[in-house]
Amino acid sequence: MASTSAVETLSVRKESPNWLDMPHELMADILQRLRTAEKLRSAGQVCRTWRRICKDPAMWKVIDINKWQDGCDTNQNLEMLIKQAVDLSCGELIDISIEGFCTDDLLHHIVLRSRKLKRLSLRCCFDMTSSGLSRGVKRVPHELEKLHINCPYMQAKDIEVIGRNCSQLKSFKICMITRKPFIIYTCDDHAVAIANNMPELRHLQIYGDEMTNDGLEAILNGCPHLQSLDIYMRCRFNLDGNLVQRCVERIKDFKHS
Repeated sequence: MASTSAVETLSVRKESPNWLDMPHELMADILQRLRTAEKLRSAGQVCRTWRRICKDPAMWKVIDINKWQDGCDTNQNLEMLIKQAVDLSCGELIDISIEGFCTDDLLHHIVLRSRKLKRLSLRCCFDMTSSGLSRGVKRVPHELEKLHINCPYMQAKDIEVIGRNCSQLKSFKICMITRKPFIIYTCDDHAVAIANNMPELRHLQIYGDEMTNDGLEAILNGCPHLQSLDIYMRCRFNLDGNLVQRCVERIKDFKHS
């Protein structure tokens, strides 16, 4: 009886599919679902076929890296990982999202090698400066449609640079909440800069310290295509009732706090 069972088990093993015989397109689709760090560190080391797929620029049109989830013990290792992924894209990168770390130098590396970039998200990247961001944005393709950033000390002039160089920007999210509670910034100048330089916006999120009705009114007047508007102010934001009514009537998704 035991012998028969062993023969049956051996037969099943012999009939098991060889994963290397899987169509290239299907295998690439499966590997594409892995996280960036997994494709670089693990999948590419399995066999020559997987290594070849993982080096295909088509695999790197979208890059998503999280410092904490991807187990990068140092910023230096994370920076090397990001640069490697960007270089493998060979200019085909469309969408990159980084959480936890980015410097002016790293941003410069990304934009110089990403002529087709349309979406850029830099979350919790407090080592990057506002001037470094505005310089980097001067080099991104004019087709950039989405820019989401954390930059507590960004100035209105930096937003002006972004707007002038990214004329097709449809989605803009900026977090300017300072980490030092005794430093308060009024965001009205930033709101005016957005209104004057980003007329094609459909989605806007502003997280800051303080804004007045003047800032919100500037946005309503300068961004006629807004479909969603999310404004969070840590300190003061007392809206005029008529202004709230204008927002509700004009914008599908309006949030404020």
